[in-house]
Amino acid sequence: MKYQAQLTATLFTLGLYTFSQGVHGLDIEGCVIEPFTVCGGAQLSNANLGEANLAGAMLAGADISGANLTNANLSGANLSEANLANAKLFAANLSNAILFNAKLSNANLANARLDGVNIEFANLEGASLLNANLAGANLGGAKLTDTAMAGASFDSRTIFTTGFDPSARGLVFRETSDE
Repeated sequence: MKYQAQLTATLFTLGLYTFSQGVHGLDIEGCVIEPFTVCGGAQLSNANLGEANLAGAMLAGADISGANLTNANLSGANLSEANLANAKLFAANLSNAILFNAKLSNANLANARLDGVNIEFANLEGASLLNANLAGANLGGAKLTDTAMAGASFDSRTIFTTGFDPSARGLVFRETSDE
């Protein structure tokens, strides 16, 4: 059993393990992949966590660089100061997640749900937020140099870095109801 866990952890580290919907409870070097897991500082770089359910997970300071999180559920997760550089977060659900001071340079967040996310002071240089939902997101102090944002939607609650002009960057205003 010990060797199976080591092999699984190695496959995740190399990005060779594939997650499918409904799979949870896998232990990678002491980090259980499931909702509300507590894995601050976890080493998940290059892991294939597509469609994983990590809702409410505590992953502050984790190294998730280069990981595949396509269609993953990270709603309400704490990813403060996490390294998500070059991560694939295409169509991921990050609603109400905390990404304060996170590294997201060159990450693919196209079509992602970022509504209500706290992404203050994060590094999004070279990232793609094409068609992402930014309703109610806080991007105050975020580095947005060379960030592709065309088609991303925002509302009156969205907070941008001082001097940022959303319409000049191709963002679309969509007012949301407070229902």
